[in-house]
Amino acid sequence: MDEGRQNSGPPAEEKIGRVLERARKDRGLSLEEAEKATKIRRRYLEGLEQDDYTMLPDAVYARGFLKTYANFLGLDGAALSQELRTRRKPRRERGLSYAAPRKSEFERPIISPGGVPGADKRKVPTATIVAVAVAALVIAALVGALYFVGVRASGAGETGETERIAARAEPQPEGAGEGNKAQGDGTKDGATDRRTGALTVGIEVGETPAWIRVRSDSETVFEEVAPPGFSRTFEARRVVGIRAGDAGAVSVEVNGQDVGTLGEPGQVLERAYTLKSAS
Repeated sequence: MDEGRQNSGPPAEEKIGRVLERARKDRGLSLEEAEKATKIRRRYLEGLEQDDYTMLPDAVYARGFLKTYANFLGLDGAALSQELRTRRKPRRERGLSYAAPRKSEFERPIISPGGVPGADKRKVPTATIVAVAVAALVIAALVGALYFVGVRASGAGETGETERIAARAEPQPEGAGEGNKAQGDGTKDGATDRRTGALTVGIEVGETPAWIRVRSDSETVFEEVAPPGFSRTFEARRVVGIRAGDAGAVSVEVNGQDVGTLGEPGQVLERAYTLKSAS
């Protein structure tokens, strides 16, 4: 009779923990013996007997441990588990937060040495990391290519202006400057240039690299990124057009006379120089 009343579950006013503790002591068992028999850690058993569920990992574990422990003690584990669920409100309503288990507790078995199936930590596949890295490199390359194309496209209209200036340049005496195609010969001798009637334009790059394109009359003779300290002279019969991605980094001389920088720092600009530019 007494045992049947005990198995039916605790009275509404009696705490579940006291029922568990009384049943264990009636059997003459210690917490260490109960731990070995149920494979439930002693501190979790203490939490159940003290009705302190913050000592357990989560509410689901609490009900599972309670059912296992109660059945071991000869009680109705299912009834006690349901009683616990009825007495305690959901966590979001009661504002109770269970103590989060330490990382090492998840890596060790809780109930049995076999552990919990499917509890392995998920890792990001190496293939995914490689794919993201490749995508980033492709995007960077596309941005660089679009910038270069934009610089060239923006200068398309200005190239025609250089050719028109060349067409309006004063004609040279027949035979003057024969064979003087645009080329870098390294000379800055203005006197020789004035005697032959050729146009000599020298450029020098300052402390930062700059993309430069040079047109002699109507022919492109130089186009590349010039490093700091770059210096070169170009010749033409009528006009030399210079376009730079950083106009402030490019200094210009026309027939030996310093005419300053091509433009402002960071400015994309094209200018055309004729013999009149040095006068």
